Order: sequence, then structure tokens, then C-alpha cells
Amino acid sequence: MHTLCLCLCLLLMLPLLLVAPAQADVNGTISPIIGVLAQEVYQDGLISKHFNATSYIAASYVKFVEGAGGRVVPIGIGHNRSYYEELLQKINGLLLPGGATFFNETNGYGDAGEHLIAIARELNDNGTYFPVWGTCLGMELLVLKMANGTETRSNCQAINMALPLEMKQDYNESRLFGGASEEIITKLSQENVTYNYHRYCYKEQSFSLPALNNSWRIMSLNHDVNGIEFVSTIEHLSYPFYGVQFHPEKALYEFVSKDVPHSSSAVHSAQYFADFFINEARRNTHSYDNATEQALSLIYNYQPEYTSVLGSGYVQQYLFEDPDIAGDGDDDGPYPYYPSPNDNGKNGVASWSLGFGLVVALAFRAFAVIMEHS
Repeated sequence: MHTLCLCLCLLLMLPLLLVAPAQADVNGTISPIIGVLAQEVYQDGLISKHFNATSYIAASYVKFVEGAGGRVVPIGIGHNRSYYEELLQKINGLLLPGGATFFNETNGYGDAGEHLIAIARELNDNGTYFPVWGTCLGMELLVLKMANGTETRSNCQAINMALPLEMKQDYNESRLFGGASEEIITKLSQENVTYNYHRYCYKEQSFSLPALNNSWRIMSLNHDVNGIEFVSTIEHLSYPFYGVQFHPEKALYEFVSKDVPHSSSAVHSAQYFADFFINEARRNTHSYDNATEQALSLIYNYQPEYTSVLGSGYVQQYLFEDPDIAGDGDDDGPYPYYPSPNDNGKNGVASWSLGFGLVVALAFRAFAVIMEHS
């Protein structure tokens, strides 16, 4: 009799088990979903020697978002504009990561970024608050595309340099630093807490050129190994677009170089930037149509590889195969076709099929037991 009751309970619970995923959280104002742009892997590079991958996202950027209460959707390269338009209607913010690629690669990071920045700008122009964050190369791309492709960068050498920010006098009038505590500002301005690794930079005078027309607020400066001044934090005056030339995510999550600062002050300062950006994203009300679509889009469908042991500058990386180009008749979703190592090319569906199969198996077993006792 006990077994019969248990089986009846399982049958009654079956509908609940099947619909539970549709009731998951899709509210970006609580746990914002941030799109993080992938970038190309070069054929003669370290990753291509060990993996069958054409693009990647450093896991530290995913952790940067998650550590502040957000979630991540990977954004593929090599798609047409419609793919990016559909995706940005569902997520709450955009992160353009740092890296080591060029902006003129066909169907690469630069082309994808151009679409994304233009769409984010249009969203804000139409009354939707949509924040964009650029780190290092991402900041450089953000400024370049907002200048309609006019190149205003300079060469500089800030490799493996941990520096304090040289704050501008009016830094506290900015959105980025206006709410910062005195403790945070003291750490940022007096201790070597911001980690720099870049060969290009923007000088202050770059932002007064006609292409940029003083449309950005500069909050801090720094100097490279040769004493060349470069801009280290900016925000757009008309859009919720932010850029830092340094790497806050490395102070939090990258443990490859001894030059990356991991002091309490460095971690605390880096976390401030993550918290700020995710709070900005909470002002956006975009959401996926349903929780299943959302679940299949999130970064949790993929597994990061431990790449620092191979000599990479990243502890972990998400590695992706070449996605189908949106609009060619094969791309039917708002997220990239990035096969997970464990889903046999089904983009994370295997884990859902496994759960569904388990429920069905339990139901058949319960039915068989009932029939035995009837």
C-alpha cells in the first residue's frame, strides 16, 4: 500500500516537474543578464593548437558579472545585424571584454562590436536604458565606434603595470564615481590596484577631436612606462556607456601573473566596478520570452577549459566552435550555436532531455507498480 501511494504521488508530481523550468526567474531587474562578446582565436595561437575552437570568452569576465549578481549570455562573432538586434532586446546590458585582436578582422570582434554598439545606442535613443561596459580593448572599441570609426588611439606601453588612478578634479561629478565611498576613492587613487596590460591608448586630447567632440567625460588618467599619458576611465555624457583601460576582472579572478594585484584593496576596488555596472543593468527591463529560451542561452550550457596550465594568460576560457551566420537559414535562435562539450552539438539541450527522460521513466515505473497492485 505504501508503494502504491508513493507511485500515485509521483504521477501527481509529474506535471509540476515538467513545468518547473518555465517558472524560473526571468526578471533582469533582479539578476541582470549581460551579453559578453566573444572574440576570435587565431590559427597559429596557443588555443588553436590544443582545441577545435574559433572564438573564446575569458572566464574572468563571466565571473566579474556573476560576482555582482548578474548572469551571462555569450555573444557570438560572425553574425549579421539581425542576430544582435534580437539578442539585445532580451538582455540587460553589454560587456565588451579586453583581449588581443584587431578591429579590422572580417566577421570578428570589431564587426560584431560595431553592430552591438550601434544597436545599444539606438535602444537608448528610443528611451530604453541599456548600459555598455568596455574593458581595455573593449573601451577602445567603444570609443572608436562612437566616433564613427575614426581612429584616435596612440601607441603606449603599459604592460604588467599596477597603478593608482590619477583622478581628475571633477571625478565626483561622474555617474561612475559619484556614489563611490571615500574609502574606495582613496584606494583607487593612492594604491597600485588597477592592472594595465595594453599597447594602445587614448590621450586626453583625443577626446577633443571633431570625431569625439568632447562627448565623453574623462575621470582619470595614468602614465605608461615611458611617461606617456593615457586616459584610464571614461563615461559617455549622453549614454550609459562606460570604459576602463585597466582590468578589474584580473584583480578578482586571474592568477597567472605575479604582477596582477590581489591585495584586499585591489579586490575591493575591482568589485566596485562590477557592482556599479550590474546596478546599471538592473535599470533595464528586457527579458526573454520564457525561461526555457533563457536557460538555453546562458553561459551555464558551456564548460570553461583550464587554459593557464597550457601557458595562456587566462586561468580559464570558454571556447566555441564556429557558429552559423545568422540569416542564412540555419540560425533560428537569438543565441549563438556554440556546441557544449557535453551536448553532442545540441546547444545544451541534452541536459534538459536527460531531466525529461528521468521524469518519464519514473512515470512509467509508477504506472507499472500501480498496475501490479490493481
